[in-house]
Amino acid sequence: MQDSVIEPATLQKAWEQGLQQGLNQVALNMLKEGIDLAQVAKLTGLSLERVKSLQVTDSDHSQALVKDFLELSESSLNKIWLSPEEDEAWKDL
Repeated sequence: MQDSVIEPATLQKAWEQGLQQGLNQVALNMLKEGIDLAQVAKLTGLSLERVKSLQVTDSDHSQALVKDFLELSESSLNKIWLSPEEDEAWKDL
């Protein structure tokens, strides 16, 4: 069986990316809790511009989720909604 070796530079890059993702998530959580942008930047070490961009990205993502939910809800209702003929048949029962 051949041992695979991961280059130190690859490990370093992966570690740095993971750290950045973690800081971004912590910043998003702080923003959701209502913590001031400048305070989030100070505590995470992220630039104020980066924190602002996370806030905008998260807001856009939330709006997209709501839009998707509404579209799915509407399509589901259309599938189970009674036709006018069926509605008429049930109204006297």
